[in-house]
Amino acid sequence: MITLTDQQLLTWLSAFLLPFFRILGMMSSAPVFSNRSFGARARVALCAAIALLVAPFAVPADPAALTGAAGLGMVAQEVAVGLTIGFVARLLFTGFEMAGEIIGLQMGLSFAGFFDPNAGTGNAVGRLVNSVSLLSFVAINGPLALLGVVIQSFDWLPAGGSVTDFLATRSPVQLGGELFGLALSLALPFMALLLFVNMALGIISRVAPQFNLFAIGFPITIAAGLTLLTIGLPMLEAPLALHLDRLLAHLSR
Repeated sequence: MITLTDQQLLTWLSAFLLPFFRILGMMSSAPVFSNRSFGARARVALCAAIALLVAPFAVPADPAALTGAAGLGMVAQEVAVGLTIGFVARLLFTGFEMAGEIIGLQMGLSFAGFFDPNAGTGNAVGRLVNSVSLLSFVAINGPLALLGVVIQSFDWLPAGGSVTDFLATRSPVQLGGELFGLALSLALPFMALLLFVNMALGIISRVAPQFNLFAIGFPITIAAGLTLLTIGLPMLEAPLALHLDRLLAHLSR
């Protein structure tokens, strides 16, 4: 006859629940996983399946610590670690969206955002670049890479362990600087081209003042920006893969 004790049940429960909440936190904030089209039930079921696979290899916390307020603190800590991993991955796409907003501003499309009831003050270029970067993220198996990082995190940050060292070795200033540099490097070629177009329009306005710049300036800048977007958007995969590797290495070092 097989007998189970309360201690064994608590041990198995801690080995499953803590990885489950960390993975669930990551999926709640990471790109693609947190999309509305990915239902909450499917997300929870996927987290439970992955947690069952991780549980035998994750170092379980003290089962007695799961009872009472200490257990709630450990669960909140695991959720916070997962949310941090997913949020850092989401910040990568903020850099791409920022680059798109800058490009749209230079093209003269930002004013159109005031008439868009769904997007507020955003412009079409920012949403286009964000969508293309998300598709590239899926194409390079970015969601699987995020799952790999959150599973590997149980090696350098065991379930129920202290997160002090984890937070101390991750510099938000360095991360923010890298994302700003990414946005600037993506937008700089577009800004240079559109600056040249605006300079040419300025020279034309001085040579031939009878031309209405508001009538010909916007179509020219928009056409130039769309032409460069057609050329540059297929090249987004390389910087996305490079910075994704850097971010994942920053998390798991």
